[in-house]
Amino acid sequence: MSQDLLERKWSNFFRHFDADGNGFIEHDDFVLRGAQVAAAFGYATETPAAQAVTSGFRRVWESLAGNLDTDGDGRVSREEFTGGMTVFADGDRYQDLFQPAIDALLAMGDADGDGQLSQAEWVRLQVGYGTAQADAEYTFGLLDTDGSGFLTRDEISAATRQYFTSADPEAPGNGLYGPLA
Repeated sequence: MSQDLLERKWSNFFRHFDADGNGFIEHDDFVLRGAQVAAAFGYATETPAAQAVTSGFRRVWESLAGNLDTDGDGRVSREEFTGGMTVFADGDRYQDLFQPAIDALLAMGDADGDGQLSQAEWVRLQVGYGTAQADAEYTFGLLDTDGSGFLTRDEISAATRQYFTSADPEAPGNGLYGPLA
């Protein structure tokens, strides 16, 4: 059951980042998702905020490709992805992989600069990822673990850790990209 839950979450992430829907995660998928998130906040791709997100996403891609592209074709299939994510689920390797992208996304999404995301900011960010608005609204409620009405860096980082590493079916981070399919 626990491995099944992890694989369901990893498959959900794969669907989100296979931006062109061709059955593979490729460099261009990460660039496209970064541009879509930037556009959701009104940033042109040349702005420093958009470039920071693109750079963070590029680092995620490079690490994923370097660890998961087992056939060396420059792209990661769903099977390579779900089969190889155990590398990142062990320990805190996910932190090095995802934290730079999380920080760039928070900087972009935090329109008022208060160091946290409101529900509206969170929804906008998630819709840029391709998450349905209703799912993003649902997820906000799960991740706001202190009930403050805002998501902090710590809450988002904890949710990301839970999403990629936790086999606990009750972990709030399981819903990072909306309900699991």
